[in-house]
Amino acid sequence: MSLLDKLFPKKPAEEWECPELQYGFTVCHHAGALRQKPNSLEGVSYSIYHGAKCIELDVSFRPDGTPVIIHNSEPTMKQGESLDMAFKIIAGSRKCKINLDLKSTKNLPAIDEMIHEYNLKERAFYTGVGEDWIDRVKSTSAVPFYLNHEITEEEAKDRDIGKALVERVKALGAIGVNTPYGHCSKQLCDMMHRRDLYVSVWTVNRIDQTKELLGYGVDNITSMKPDILEKLIFGDDEYANISVFRDENYDD
Repeated sequence: MSLLDKLFPKKPAEEWECPELQYGFTVCHHAGALRQKPNSLEGVSYSIYHGAKCIELDVSFRPDGTPVIIHNSEPTMKQGESLDMAFKIIAGSRKCKINLDLKSTKNLPAIDEMIHEYNLKERAFYTGVGEDWIDRVKSTSAVPFYLNHEITEEEAKDRDIGKALVERVKALGAIGVNTPYGHCSKQLCDMMHRRDLYVSVWTVNRIDQTKELLGYGVDNITSMKPDILEKLIFGDDEYANISVFRDENYDD
């Protein structure tokens, strides 16, 4: 079985507890989800405690090459929290996937070493990878990656233009496309899936948007409010008819 098959296993729909969703569908906890401090060890621990199936970490490197979690491409020696410690926390969950949103490619081999140390090889993948970074990512790391690409309206609606995008993603060696949710479509998701590619969308915080994207067949939704999305998606009737998040639905 390949690494990709282990990271994103395929299974007959009748054996999947939510047959209306893509098998293995995840709600990814945004780096600042659940009103926690973004890119903090406390936030990682909080998401794990609340049963996260996937966590996003913004990743960069200090001047000496140390990997840290921070939304900054060039942190100082004092900025950012330890990626090593974040991996240690996540490794304790046994199942949680790790969305490593790259802000720099300065020292990717160090990330590979940490992934190996904590036995996370089958759970980690990169986002934040534009076409200009692909060659460096492929030559210095074994971690699978999504292509970061903002899907255009034409790519979403026009079959030929959409097919060209699909074939470009495939040729680049990406596992799929990571995109803002705005111009996704069922047609494009179907074409991606026929080529064994995945569709991840961000950042989705509204129930009406979530319902629409689920209908398209996306594979992952990254959200600042994953707890409420999960209650909708996995059957909590209390949230079934909420079309927009309101403060009273997300009180501390």
